[in-house]
Amino acid sequence: MIFGFFKKLVKYYIDKLISWMRMQKFNLELDNEIKKFHENWLKENEKEKPKIKEVGKFGEDGWSISIGNVDDDKKN
Repeated sequence: MIFGFFKKLVKYYIDKLISWMRMQKFNLELDNEIKKFHENWLKENEKEKPKIKEVGKFGEDGWSISIGNVDDDKKN
């Protein structure tokens, strides 16, 4: 009678341990998938910073400022 009780008790705790280990594995896999998703999302949505090129001094003739894709670098 006591042997049956201990057998059921051990089986219960082994089942609890196995279910806990499965949950830990699931949480780890989920965290890894979320991390990969965030990394991919950041790469895809990464914005280029605009290029700013200022020619001359402010107020002088021929002064200009360009913001965005500046192709004037090839001319200089």
